[in-house]
Amino acid sequence: MTTDNTQADTAGPEVRSGPRLVPGRECGTCMLCCKVMAIDDIGKPPGSWCWHIKRGTGCTIYDARPGECRRYFCHWMVDANLSDEWKPDRSKFTLAVNAGGHITAFVDPGLPGAWRQSPYFETFKRWAAEGVRARPPRVVMVRVGARGTVVLPDREVDIGIIGPNESIQLDGKADGSIEVHKFKRDA
Repeated sequence: MTTDNTQADTAGPEVRSGPRLVPGRECGTCMLCCKVMAIDDIGKPPGSWCWHIKRGTGCTIYDARPGECRRYFCHWMVDANLSDEWKPDRSKFTLAVNAGGHITAFVDPGLPGAWRQSPYFETFKRWAAEGVRARPPRVVMVRVGARGTVVLPDREVDIGIIGPNESIQLDGKADGSIEVHKFKRDA
């Protein structure tokens, strides 16, 4: 699955022996990641349902699903601090957090403002404040399809369409302000 294309791509919690899931949490009928995230291995764009999904049943190629799908677990599945209201089929977005701490919310394009609801928006702002103090700074991003918005403590920055070889970087300035830059990564 194509993730957020931040400096260190958000590929979800990938551990060789598998992620440590929160006891009692499972996908159940939630399949939102199969809609909101791109799956490069099969050419699926973000924001549209995967053609291998049978609604209400799940993945029709589960045993042979792409590696991107095998490695991805939404952050709600691995973070016990996130309550049930953060489950993607309730929040209408799935979270990906990479080893560098970059956080991306992949939002259902049918409800593009879902991330602005309480308690999500306040939490994204808190994570953004923590992220700008980190070294190196951590990005908090919201993706609706291929379009990205970086969440900062004092504002949101619409960075437009994020291409497959583009990344986002935060730069702290001497006056305490933060600038957001989109740049091409080396292929």
